[in-house]
Amino acid sequence: MSPKSFEIFCVSLGMVIIDDIYMANREQPLKNVLGGSATFVTLGQRLFTKSSQIGCLVVAGSDFPSSVRTQIEDWGVQTVVRRRAEPSTRGKLVYKDDTFGPKTFEYVHPPLRASPTDLIGTSLLHAKAFHLFGTPQEVLAQAPELLRLHGDGYARPLIVWEPLPPACIPENYETFVHACKLVDIFSPNHLELDALFGSNIGDTFDVTHLEQCARTLVDEGIGPEGSGSLIVRAGENGALITSKSIPPTWFPPYYDIDSLKVVDPTGAGNTFLGGYIAGLHATDGDPKQAMHYGTVAASFALEQIGLSEVTQADGRVFCNGVAVLERLEECKTRIVYAKHSK
Repeated sequence: MSPKSFEIFCVSLGMVIIDDIYMANREQPLKNVLGGSATFVTLGQRLFTKSSQIGCLVVAGSDFPSSVRTQIEDWGVQTVVRRRAEPSTRGKLVYKDDTFGPKTFEYVHPPLRASPTDLIGTSLLHAKAFHLFGTPQEVLAQAPELLRLHGDGYARPLIVWEPLPPACIPENYETFVHACKLVDIFSPNHLELDALFGSNIGDTFDVTHLEQCARTLVDEGIGPEGSGSLIVRAGENGALITSKSIPPTWFPPYYDIDSLKVVDPTGAGNTFLGGYIAGLHATDGDPKQAMHYGTVAASFALEQIGLSEVTQADGRVFCNGVAVLERLEECKTRIVYAKHSK
């Protein structure tokens, strides 16, 4: 049977979280702020992909606000809501001062997690790409299940894995190695990669060490044929991509750390991945060119607390009032690859 065409390009199986945000310079918290890995990944895709080709899976608890669902649907994406009897996934985000730097986060209710079975009976099941957010044990279970449900009549989808931070410990290393063989892209942030290798280097940013860790995982094998990529999202230090065919290559962030445009980094890494996935689609699978898309997507996520404002006019997509493709072209012209080897 020849592979069927896809209506939906990408779906995230991460979390949609409703946050209450407490700030030092406000007496009252911001209530019901939409967040979570799935939300920000979807935002990153929306900047570069037709909204009708994006799927959004929402696992909603019994108290899920209709206003939040409306906010998601206003993006024009293909939304599927799975109801649960338990309370919705809610978080409490507290900023310690008015710099929006030091902060704490905790779940108010136990998080509701999505699974491949939530896609059964929907067009989202046959998407061209999937974003997973979970432990290696969950990926070992979910990736085969996702492929089975996806069906033999469809070309194998791209699977991108963002690890759950608490799972990134040395005791899980071998399980991570096995799970990486089931995905096409593995993307921890630099702190998660350090933690996985037990580095405990604290606030030190060691480029050589990160590259060594990344190459170790690449040598172990990422993807069914070992040809997958590893992307390390490193905040104000940019992002690293490497694979068996790509030497460690760094891409700087769009904004310098002291830029007045940088307000809050929450969700920027997730948004980067959404932009990167969309970039792969837009560039016919060019991993380096796709890094520009991730960089630009993350830049918009940094400019405010909560989600960026996405609008469309005259066939062009704007984010926070800026034409997205114009920023992309600017990014391409000014970024110089900084290559490092082991």
